[in-house]
Amino acid sequence: MKLQKITIQHYRSIEYVNISFPEKKPIILFGPNNAGKSNILSAINRLLGDRHPSYIEMLDSDYFMRNKNMYPTTDIEAEFDEPLYYDNYNKGQAIVAVRYGNDENILHDGTGKKIYPSSEQRKNCQSYLIDAERNIQSAFNYSSQYSLLSKFSKKIHEALSTEHKGELSTAFNQIKGAFEKTTEFSSFFEEFSNSLVGSVKGFVHSLAVDFSAYDPNNYAKSMRIFAKEGDNIRGFEEFGTGEQQVLLMAFVKAYMQTFSSENFILVIEEPEAHLHPLAQKWLKEYISEICKAGVQVIISTHSADFIDTEFLEGLVRVYKEKGITKTIQLSKEDLCSYCTSLGVPKETTKPENIVEFYSTKLFPDQLKGMFAEKIILVEGETEYFAIPEYFKKEKYSLSEHGIEIVNCRSKSSIPLFWRLFKAYGYSCYAIFDCDKNPKETSKIFSGLISRTEWTTEDNDYCIENNYAFWGKDFETYFRSNNPEYSEIESKITKEYHITSKPGKAKAVAQHTNYNISCITKIIEKLNNLHD
Repeated sequence: MKLQKITIQHYRSIEYVNISFPEKKPIILFGPNNAGKSNILSAINRLLGDRHPSYIEMLDSDYFMRNKNMYPTTDIEAEFDEPLYYDNYNKGQAIVAVRYGNDENILHDGTGKKIYPSSEQRKNCQSYLIDAERNIQSAFNYSSQYSLLSKFSKKIHEALSTEHKGELSTAFNQIKGAFEKTTEFSSFFEEFSNSLVGSVKGFVHSLAVDFSAYDPNNYAKSMRIFAKEGDNIRGFEEFGTGEQQVLLMAFVKAYMQTFSSENFILVIEEPEAHLHPLAQKWLKEYISEICKAGVQVIISTHSADFIDTEFLEGLVRVYKEKGITKTIQLSKEDLCSYCTSLGVPKETTKPENIVEFYSTKLFPDQLKGMFAEKIILVEGETEYFAIPEYFKKEKYSLSEHGIEIVNCRSKSSIPLFWRLFKAYGYSCYAIFDCDKNPKETSKIFSGLISRTEWTTEDNDYCIENNYAFWGKDFETYFRSNNPEYSEIESKITKEYHITSKPGKAKAVAQHTNYNISCITKIIEKLNNLHD
């Protein structure tokens, strides 16, 4: 059983959000602080978490726009690929929803008809929230019948009660051996151990199991999960935050591979928190692996390391308009249709190949644009390094204005980035060289820029609302229009041994006092930039 869709209406900052879950890929919520990512995670966990959703109290701050009078009800709905439960007429129900308000909280079938799924039915698809505090101790105790340890011990007890019941009843001293003879028990811990192989360097803790309190009604409930460092037992509070979330994910992965009838949805808030950059990259790969193993994962993130075009259909941009949370999620068909509407040939652009196409074109640093409000697309390193320095001369802060510069690494690649970022609703501004070749430049930007005349003079440029270009190229223009350029370039080459073209362009921008008028004009366009 898999979760296919979540719909949230009138919850906190969310007016209406609909998220589809792709097969064996994570959902990645990305966007600025306070955009509403945590509200989406909270809503999912309200409906599918360990607590019964209708018993969870709604605070005044949980109602849409904090206005209970105007928006008295909140609805959260989940749709599955098969029935979560069956009603009295044996009719399968694939939708379960909760409605808060009107002095009553009810579970219903999506049409308002009350439903009463049992605890066992609700366990068939359950979410676990790993919040920013990363405290996993509650998952590994018996405080709730929905905790991971409770669910695991129940499964083991069901398996033991038939094959090994007589063996277990003879003496508690034989329990350990009996457990080890149980296929489910040995398989689980083998899977769990394998799940941790190859973890990031410095990951020192592991989980172990022992048997302590005797419980004849459920021998498996005598199990205790604890942390180990080598041969020494440690407290959960000694875990690093990164270790805690990885161990919990490994446990869930092993559980699902052993007991495939149940599904878990791991809800992880900012998994990159407290992890160094290399660990973040490894964790992204690990999340991908557990998704392939069948675990459904939804995360919120501020790290570009978790944005990958391989996860295209699971990427969800979260942002706010007038205080209301909005989302953009693209399917392969959506992106394909958008690209062809902007001039890409239909015969070569198909939903089957568009993800692979972008995967081969995108570098990780370019995906930082996904966290901006506006994006400047430049064709190479010279502009990428030098232009921000000229902006600084004009006291213009890119970060303050929510702008990211993306190095497209060639003029011909600018259109493909333009289409991708625009499809996700970003405002884009392109800066490039005409190279004294208007015919080729016009061909490259076909479907995006329509011009009958292109400036091709060495010392000229063109500034428009959504793009700017130099007649020949960036360096030629700045060298011919800045009388200090050659002298500064010669000096830094001799004194600082800077020989690369991008390095010299950046150094000149840092050391010149000469005002270049085109920079001021570009800033004006950026301030007025919109879709």
